[in-house]
Amino acid sequence: MNTKNYKGYALLDDTALTEQGSYRARAIVVRRVDGRVRSQRFIDLETFAEESAARQRAMTAAQAWIDDEENNDKLGLPTNFSSLCSAKRRPP
Repeated sequence: MNTKNYKGYALLDDTALTEQGSYRARAIVVRRVDGRVRSQRFIDLETFAEESAARQRAMTAAQAWIDDEENNDKLGLPTNFSSLCSAKRRPP
């Protein structure tokens, strides 16, 4: 299994030969923080007649998924939360 590092993630090329003789493009994306797996994603894609094309597609898709995740700031959503420190106290 070929491994590549990209933006702090390990990309593993899990492309496999199918029973029909084509190659299924597959990738595994893993992120480790402090030696522990923090996230893991399996990406199954289309099949290709040539192994090299399948492997290239797997790595391109894995990198695109990471780039998309990087731009998807889950904590940047609008909220109505206001800090208690900034709120004025009202007398009882």
